Amino acid sequence: MTSMSRGSKIFVAAFSQFGKARQAGLLSSHTVSSSNRYLASRGLAQHFTTGAFPSQAALGSEGGAGGSGASALIEQMTQKIREELKADKVDIVDMSGDARHVSINVVSSLFEGKNAINRQRLVYKCIWEEMQEKVHAVQGIQTLTPGEAKEKGAV
Repeated sequence: MTSMSRGSKIFVAAFSQFGKARQAGLLSSHTVSSSNRYLASRGLAQHFTTGAFPSQAALGSEGGAGGSGASALIEQMTQKIREELKADKVDIVDMSGDARHVSINVVSSLFEGKNAINRQRLVYKCIWEEMQEKVHAVQGIQTLTPGEAKEKGAV
């Protein structure tokens, strides 16, 4: 099974946000016409005008960092957080397709009595090694105690 190149993954991730801004009229006419020329030159203009995401075939199936390597990285980080924080729940969402940008949700009783910054520090400490080389950014992090999670219906 092949995976998309990093450039293709970035394009897919940005595609939705750019399309929404275009539909809302937030882009200048110059930006829209430049984008149309770029997409047409790559045979992707029909995807953009219909609002459908381009398929992997349309973008090209080049080797990349995604796929099972990203899944293994997500699982490794999940396991570390679960074990080190004795977490009731750990959800890590791959936001970029190659696990370089992730969103993390953790429910742990170890967060009791700690403010948001110190809770996040505990999570970062668990995945410090991955943050040095593999993960570029945590795009969102939610840290709740079991009581807070129950109140929010997040358990």
